[in-house]
Amino acid sequence: MYPDLSVVRQYVNIDHGDYQAVFTALVNKLNADGGINGRKIVPVFGAVNVISSAGAQDTCVHLTQDEKVFAILGSLNADDALCYVQTHKTLTIGGDLNASRYLKAQAPWFSDLRGGDGAGDGLKLFDDGGLAGKKVAVVGYTADQYTMKNVVAPTLKNLGVTPVATAVMDAPITDPAAVAQQTGVFIQKFQSVGANTVIVVGGASAAFPAQLEKTSYRPQLLFTDQNQAASYSISPGNHDFSTLNNSEALGLGIDWNNPPNAQCIATIETAIPSLKDKLVNPTTVPPGKPGYGVSESVACKYLDLFTAIAKKAGQDLTYASFQRAAFSLGSIQLPSYADRADYTPGNPGGAIPLRLWKYNPATGTWAPATS
Repeated sequence: MYPDLSVVRQYVNIDHGDYQAVFTALVNKLNADGGINGRKIVPVFGAVNVISSAGAQDTCVHLTQDEKVFAILGSLNADDALCYVQTHKTLTIGGDLNASRYLKAQAPWFSDLRGGDGAGDGLKLFDDGGLAGKKVAVVGYTADQYTMKNVVAPTLKNLGVTPVATAVMDAPITDPAAVAQQTGVFIQKFQSVGANTVIVVGGASAAFPAQLEKTSYRPQLLFTDQNQAASYSISPGNHDFSTLNNSEALGLGIDWNNPPNAQCIATIETAIPSLKDKLVNPTTVPPGKPGYGVSESVACKYLDLFTAIAKKAGQDLTYASFQRAAFSLGSIQLPSYADRADYTPGNPGGAIPLRLWKYNPATGTWAPATS
């Protein structure tokens, strides 16, 4: 499954490339090489209408009930994965897999993302551990309350940091006016208590700084999710990105030229010559330009992970054998990542370590603070 961005192109200039074409090229190559233990993959596609509140649910029902797929591969936002792994009990690869969501899963679920659980270790990276000397506020959406309460709060306590304010955004995302009004109240609150640093958790990464632009208040923003922060920094329209001065974020390290990704790109370019030299690291693409590397990265890493687990499961491929194989998979280098994932019992999210990223106002992009 993948986001249908065609429905927003009249409002937003965003282009990840052709997900279906990229996935098809990789599946065709895998099948031509013998498939997985002799089995051929039959791809079925579901495009999520990203401007419909029911878009993710509709795609989930179509794929699990109408198509009755064996497995789901793709990027899933927040709680969207629960429709697959909990409601419809369908094996899933991808999505924000935190402990709270994973406890609800009724089918095997593995990903490269830990849905905020990794932020506990990552918070120590912010500002070289200097958080204890700052007045810190914390803001996040209701979907991020688990991370705020069970990861961010205890970690800050261990670091000797007592937040001067904490705010949870519960205005409907589908009501921009309500989101703006509530966010404005939180900003006034943070400024009044003298917060000079704001930890922005998960989904608040776009709405909070967008509203901050309308004020002269400029605290240092520390994002727990670099991908979410980047969605704000590449957003179209007239923006005052001084809100991001000195900003830092937590994200996975990127090695775009690692062998699995280089091989994947070569396969796609052979099948789709028009993409030659266009599948570049999306974090280096200037705002407003096509990020064809996004669809490549999603397809490559999730198909690679599914293939590795399914091969290890052997000829008798069931959900039970897939689950056992995944938890004994161990260390694996996934495409485009600098650090290896490690799949063992207790690590369905791969336990890839987070790195510190910093915003570069000269280029309008994010980059790892260290190689």
